[in-house]
Amino acid sequence: MIPVISVVGRSNAGKTTVLEGLIPELRSRGYRIAAGKHSNEEAELDTPGKDSWRLARAGADAVVLSTPGKVVVFRPESEPPVAELQRLIGPDFDLFLIEGYKQEKLPRIEVRRGRASEPLATPGELLAVVSDQPSPESVPCFTFGDTGGLADLIEKRFLLGKTQAVGVYVNNKRIPLNPFVQDFIARTVAGMVSALKGVRGKTRMVTIWLKLTN
Repeated sequence: MIPVISVVGRSNAGKTTVLEGLIPELRSRGYRIAAGKHSNEEAELDTPGKDSWRLARAGADAVVLSTPGKVVVFRPESEPPVAELQRLIGPDFDLFLIEGYKQEKLPRIEVRRGRASEPLATPGELLAVVSDQPSPESVPCFTFGDTGGLADLIEKRFLLGKTQAVGVYVNNKRIPLNPFVQDFIARTVAGMVSALKGVRGKTRMVTIWLKLTN
């Protein structure tokens, strides 16, 4: 599974601004970055009046909007945990940066402004602080302009020397696998896939979807 870092902070503290600087910095170092945002408010992600919006309103259980540059899936369901978002994103990324999800235990970058800003993350979860004031915690503290320093910390802790893991889900629940089993599955599946007709070049990612009827 790709590593996940949560960026948290009070409203208007600058969480999105931090991510806007961090994402291109990490991409310039050759990493593929997935990003997400948690919201407590319902959002209309499709455009009212458009055909895909009309199909959803007609009662479709899922609507897929496909364009030459992207694919969007609209599927009504209860709010998923971060592990489910990791599964949906897939393994073809090096890091998943998500804004919010304070209820889950994730490594956190906390964004603060001003002396009155109270900490949100517990010390054990806190990876770093981005603030315009000194931080009382014994974790690295970066100014809003020190994107490179924050990227250095993330690269050292989560990216350098890391390899992609194997993720197995049964009924949307992730099954823990030890390194030996992960390596066995990866080698077995990669060997089988490489022999299939139509597969060319080095295998980088394999997705298998299995639905049992009995």
